[in-house]
Amino acid sequence: MTYVAIAISAGGCHTTGHDFQADRLSNLVPGQTTLPQATYELAGSPTRLYPQSDGTTLAMWSFQRTLVTDGLYRRKDLILQFGPDGRLLRLVDSTNIALKPEQRQKLLGALPSAGSSH
Repeated sequence: MTYVAIAISAGGCHTTGHDFQADRLSNLVPGQTTLPQATYELAGSPTRLYPQSDGTTLAMWSFQRTLVTDGLYRRKDLILQFGPDGRLLRLVDSTNIALKPEQRQKLLGALPSAGSSH
């Protein structure tokens, strides 16, 4: 036990990204929630924004805390797609974020059909 405490204090802690409240994903509604609202709900800004050629934007929230180099760590990632109007389209991907099946289905949203026109 003493060796673990020494290793943790000697190795330190390294953090990358911005922590966010993934448990509040259920407050997001595809077709309604805007990026600023999602930022507010998740209590953290996206780590990166990736504008797409179709006018949509992928917003990535990423957080990792390492307690010991290559040892104990906590990581969570989230990618949401926002439409040209700035409203949430869908959940694209997530890592280490627990969602109930109905929450995941709601956030996956409806994919646009190939023949639809706006």
